[in-house]
Amino acid sequence: MTPKLITEQRGPVGTLVLNAPERRNALSLDMWQGIPELIKKFEHDAAIRCIVITGAGTEAFSAGADISEFEANRASAETTKLYDDATRAAASSIIHCCKPVVAAIRGICFGGGVAIAIACDLRIASPNARFCIPAARLGIAYGYDGTAALVDKLGASMATEMLVTARVYSAAEALTQGLIHQIAPAEDYESFVTRYTSAIAANAPLSMASSKLTIQAILQADAASRAAADESVAACTTSEDYREGRSAFLEKRTPHFHGR
Repeated sequence: MTPKLITEQRGPVGTLVLNAPERRNALSLDMWQGIPELIKKFEHDAAIRCIVITGAGTEAFSAGADISEFEANRASAETTKLYDDATRAAASSIIHCCKPVVAAIRGICFGGGVAIAIACDLRIASPNARFCIPAARLGIAYGYDGTAALVDKLGASMATEMLVTARVYSAAEALTQGLIHQIAPAEDYESFVTRYTSAIAANAPLSMASSKLTIQAILQADAASRAAADESVAACTTSEDYREGRSAFLEKRTPHFHGR
């Protein structure tokens, strides 16, 4: 596994750190390839209830794909397919993870960094965060999957503006447009992220997984996805966690969920 990806755990929250600060956490091929395995490890760890993806340092979440690799990794149809398959698998592993995934964004979040952030369920940014998809300035096109994710999360109008203008958005603009959910105070950033993710981790795992599955089914709009979502909702009503939630409510205490 590449040292440019680091995992950490604090209580029920697991963190995946994009660890290439000397390159503003630009995403190299080995990083794209390593993300699915690490997300899967968090997903299979019952002690982890919420996952955070962030960048090392305070300068950047990620400056995007490592363009210095393009000559070697995107110079032919064969190498381009390998690279695109890796980026698609990384985003898919985040999107389809059964646990809530939060992007904690400081500083620059460009190109591939936006793709990773958009794949996450929730996005928190520092006041100095900046967002951009510069594909139109590089002579390349954002792929189908990445564009579809933008349209799903932001709508066709905002996705179009981001892609054809290639302009930089401030954190305040990103919040207004729905690109992020919260701006964390600069002086309290780490504590804010910890409180936000800890509150998520305290909720019922089966309920959160069902919510993710149901939202994906709504977006996919096919019968099989709808059936799987309905099954997950039904499973929640017969779970130990549902009984615990009811008891805790009646007893006016904090529930303790076990994902069963």
